Amino acid sequence: MTPDEIKAWRKEERARQITARVAIPDQQREAWTQRIIARLEPIAMAAEGPVSFYWPFRGEPNLRPLMRRMVAAGKVVALPVVLQQRQPLEFRPWTPGCTMELGVWNIPIPDTKERVTPRLLLSPVVGFDPMHYRLGYGGGFYDRTLAALRGPRAVIGVGFDRQAIETIHPLPHDIRMDRIVTESGFTDAKSRDLEPELASPACLLAEAPDAYAGYLNEAEIAAELQALRAASDLQDLAIVRALDQLLQRLPAQAAAAEAASGGSASITDRLTQLQARVRDDALHAALGEVLRLAQKAKKT
Repeated sequence: MTPDEIKAWRKEERARQITARVAIPDQQREAWTQRIIARLEPIAMAAEGPVSFYWPFRGEPNLRPLMRRMVAAGKVVALPVVLQQRQPLEFRPWTPGCTMELGVWNIPIPDTKERVTPRLLLSPVVGFDPMHYRLGYGGGFYDRTLAALRGPRAVIGVGFDRQAIETIHPLPHDIRMDRIVTESGFTDAKSRDLEPELASPACLLAEAPDAYAGYLNEAEIAAELQALRAASDLQDLAIVRALDQLLQRLPAQAAAAEAASGGSASITDRLTQLQARVRDDALHAALGEVLRLAQKAKKT
């Protein structure tokens, strides 16, 4: 199949799978979900570091009871947040009763600027194949996120037995789940030696193009910083100096790119969006310091 044919096939299969999942009787879905939770709980509780869940959508297994028990046990629970198209997901900490807002597709997300880096990700699947490739909603967010995450991490796909398919026809950007859990338990992936020719193993960000992962190059970062520097509502001299110091870190020729319009977004929102698209660790941390200055100035 050509890439275009695969895209068309996935669209049809995605619609079929979602329709079938939504049609599962509530009592049956609840029973299957409880069996999934029973298998996931000891692994999630033993995870070292934050665990990313998801807010149930379109008949997905509802793991919120496990989320509440994990928070009660002192674990850090996070939910994924879509920032923009073609960007990795952001993960925000969640606790029962925390303030929520509506995100993409009106899915509730924590209303906070705080973010965490999960070490275990529980990813809902629309479909999955024996190689542990995941059929999702078509936005590519999880693939970009998994490519971008630094450090050790594990990914478990979560779904029902009936969502198993022969193959998703994996493409080079598709990234495998480490494990899949359903009401029947965990499934083992077939050997990598048996993968289709187009399939690729989970890759590090260094192996993925910046544009695919949603990150900006140096010229684009410089242009965004200069646009912030020239913002009419930027009056705090400490923020101005901090932005100037950041610009000095970038090559002089990087100033040639044109920044995207910030629209009506506030300085803090624009800094938050920019930070999420910076790959370099040092620049990312420095932008975090500028963001804290801006948040402090906003409160005064």
